[in-house]
Amino acid sequence: MRIKLIYNNCRYKSRTTGILGAALIIFALILLSTPVKNGHAIPLQRSSSDQNGKVFVMYAGSLAKIFEEDLGPAFQTRTGYVYTGEGRGSLQVANMIIDGQRRPDVFVSAGTVPINKLIDSTSSIKGKSSPDQRLVKFASAEMVIAYLPTSRFHADLDKAKKGLIPWYQVLSEQGFKFGRTDPDLDPKGYYTVIMSKLANSYYKDDTIKQRVLGEDKNPKQLFPEETLITTLETGHLDAIAAYKHEAIARGLRYITIPAQINLGNPSFSNLYKTVTYILPSGQIIHGETIYFSVIIPNTYQNLMGAKAFVKFLLSPDGSSILQRDGLDRIKPVAQWQMIDPF
Repeated sequence: MRIKLIYNNCRYKSRTTGILGAALIIFALILLSTPVKNGHAIPLQRSSSDQNGKVFVMYAGSLAKIFEEDLGPAFQTRTGYVYTGEGRGSLQVANMIIDGQRRPDVFVSAGTVPINKLIDSTSSIKGKSSPDQRLVKFASAEMVIAYLPTSRFHADLDKAKKGLIPWYQVLSEQGFKFGRTDPDLDPKGYYTVIMSKLANSYYKDDTIKQRVLGEDKNPKQLFPEETLITTLETGHLDAIAAYKHEAIARGLRYITIPAQINLGNPSFSNLYKTVTYILPSGQIIHGETIYFSVIIPNTYQNLMGAKAFVKFLLSPDGSSILQRDGLDRIKPVAQWQMIDPF
């Protein structure tokens, strides 16, 4: 029997076919049925021996309100596990896991690049394999410009929201304070750069990106993912680059960007790919439809709890919470494929 994994057009051969075969069965059961242990179905609720029932979830900072106020508490109530969460820029999370600074049971990422980086890394925990280390897309998102009605420029922002004046014209006004995340630490940061480059092409104006953002890493505009919205809400910024679900979850006003630019429409995926951002490592990031993804990394301390969290996240109850808070639900897509049958 020969099994291969296909991930982002790369092939990974299993070192131990039997272990991987069992892992694929377990993972399918997570998505389609109930978790298993030693070949037997187990309930979603925790057992008393599961690392004191704690499940540590690291997630994209844009999900903070959803995870801490809605999804996390609902998971805890439903299963009896103790939910603990931490949100940061997804690339930053991947780096922290690789460097051994954090050991989460579950990692939920904006985009696929951070999880891909984690999978490709050779800095994983030695001597410990992950039977469920493959990415699953579960929701999509789009970029918007979010703001408050108390902004100094709220009148013009409201006009842009109604389509009366171009959104980029407002963001280019003298004295306008625009906030975004670091493109080297957070997907939303490089999505913002990519969106502005797409705007140059879409509006046939090569000056838009420079007028709105300046340098790719303009220090006056860059804020940590976990504090960006708070900085807006305290009045230190006039508008920010955000995902639509963030604006909805926090009750912010937002300007909708054309689908050819906002990275939220799969129909324009080929167009998105024409624009790139280069990370300091030299890795080229192509524009892509924004998907949120989940993985159980090999840093897990509570595997059964991690499986329970993933199952809840992908369940109708979990999906309804995400959808209510502004994320677009999609049918879960696992980024692996079994080539040969068992």
